[in-house]
Amino acid sequence: MHPTIFGFIDSYSLFIFIGACFAFLILYLLLKKDKKEFNFFLDLVISGTVSIIIGIVFAMLYENLYEYFKDPKNYKFTYGMTFYGGLFGGVFTFLIIYFLYLRKKYKNCITEILKVAPVCILIAHAFGRIGCFLEGCCYGIETDSAIGVEFVSTPGIKVIPTNLIEAIFLFLFFIVLFISVYKYDFKYSMSLYLLLYSIFRFIIEFYRGDERGAFLGPLSPSQVWCIGLFALSIPVLFITKYLNKHEKNTIS
Repeated sequence: MHPTIFGFIDSYSLFIFIGACFAFLILYLLLKKDKKEFNFFLDLVISGTVSIIIGIVFAMLYENLYEYFKDPKNYKFTYGMTFYGGLFGGVFTFLIIYFLYLRKKYKNCITEILKVAPVCILIAHAFGRIGCFLEGCCYGIETDSAIGVEFVSTPGIKVIPTNLIEAIFLFLFFIVLFISVYKYDFKYSMSLYLLLYSIFRFIIEFYRGDERGAFLGPLSPSQVWCIGLFALSIPVLFITKYLNKHEKNTIS
């Protein structure tokens, strides 16, 4: 029995929705600060909403594929989701929309998107992890320490609340990145996001207690993705630098 709010809304879905609302609010504030036209904001909201919906589908597909390959004989469809499946599916969908529509309508908008998107992702993800905490999923290993929490999914056993720890990290990271972008026009937020989140996630995975098995040697599937994102942060840094330089030369 999953925890619900008001008797019918599961906490995870509710906080995903709240996170998306905050993400669009932050997007509006950042674009308004940069004096971008309102139509650009609306197009990004529509594109983002479509990407989120497709991302949720990918998140469930990724989880089900993993569950199937882990134990094909006992596989049952699950509505569980993985962050990386949703992230990759959402990003892939957004890139298609960008190349087919946004790039043609808004010149050089990719630099603005690379700057503001990670800030929005962070706040949405942070609320999502609160949903995980209330739902009792994505929990940590058993512990006798003071921070131990007993979830409905771990009856009688106190575990490390890795979901809540990640939420705190994401909120703090969001605050730092939001101030950097809003006040100082920091342009390399995508590279910084990929770098720091991959490092944090790689470390916190060692304390996860929900069984997901090893994927590559002792590494979990998420840790393997972390290595890829960490490596990706370097070319993204240089690509962002090139795009901003190209945009500046175009304007001048």
